[in-house]
Amino acid sequence: MKTFNKVDILGVKVANVSFEDTIDYIVDAVKNKKKTSIFTPNINLLIAAHKDQQYKDVLNTSGLLVPDGKPLVWTSKWLKQPLTEKVSGSSLFFRLCEVSAQENMRVFLLGAAPGVGDIAKQKLEKKYPGLTISGTYSPPFGFENDPAELDKIVKLLKESRSDVLVVGLGAPKQERFISKYLKAYNIPVSLGLGSSIDYAAGVQKMAPEWIKKTGLGWLYRTLDQPARLGKRYLSEGPLYFMLVMKQIAGNKKGKEIRMN
Repeated sequence: MKTFNKVDILGVKVANVSFEDTIDYIVDAVKNKKKTSIFTPNINLLIAAHKDQQYKDVLNTSGLLVPDGKPLVWTSKWLKQPLTEKVSGSSLFFRLCEVSAQENMRVFLLGAAPGVGDIAKQKLEKKYPGLTISGTYSPPFGFENDPAELDKIVKLLKESRSDVLVVGLGAPKQERFISKYLKAYNIPVSLGLGSSIDYAAGVQKMAPEWIKKTGLGWLYRTLDQPARLGKRYLSEGPLYFMLVMKQIAGNKKGKEIRMN
C-alpha cells in the first residue's frame, strides 16, 4: 500500500495526503484485504492526544491520519511542512459511500443513537444506487466497559462480511475501539468518522461546502450546538495555538543548536 510523508503536529504524525489519495488508499486496502485504520485528527483530537499519551499512541499506530481541519493545514505551513489540503471526515464519508457503490464494497455503520443508523442506511442506499450498507448498530451507553456487549459487537461485525467499517462513536472512544478490535472483527478498513452517520440521517446539520472551505466549519457547528461545542472551542482553540507556538519555537531552537 502507498505510504505518505508525515507532518508532526504536537507529536501526532499527520499524513500529507489529498482527499482523493485517501479514497484510493481505502479502495486499495479493500482490494488487497489489508487491515488498516483511518482517523481524522482536528484540534480537539490533537489536544486530547497532548493530554493522554496512550491516546496519542493509538493515533500514531493507525494506518493513516488525515488532516480534518483548516487549522492543521495552516499549522503545517507555519512549521514549513505544508500539508496538501484539508480532508474533511464528513465529506470523506459521503465520497466513500459513492465509491463503495461503484466498487461493490460493503459498508457497516456503527454508532449514533438507536434508529439513526437505519435512517442513514435508507437515505444512503437511495442516494447512491448500488451501495450496500451491510449492517447498522447503536451500542448502548457504557458498552466499552461491558465484555459481553463488546463480544456481541465484534461477532456482529465479523459476521457482516463488510469491507469498510464506519464508526461514529465520537473521539476518543471510536479510535480506541478500532485500535483494540481491528484484528478481531476482520474488516479491511475501519474509519473513525464522528457525526457522519448523524449527518447522513439528517439528524445533524452539516456545514455547507463554502463554509468548510473558509475554515469556519467549527463556527457553524458551534452556532448549531452552542451548549455542547461552545466551551470546547473557547478553551481548546487558545491552548492549541499556544502549544503550536511552543513547538515552532522548539523547532527553531533545535535547528540553531544543530547549526552551531
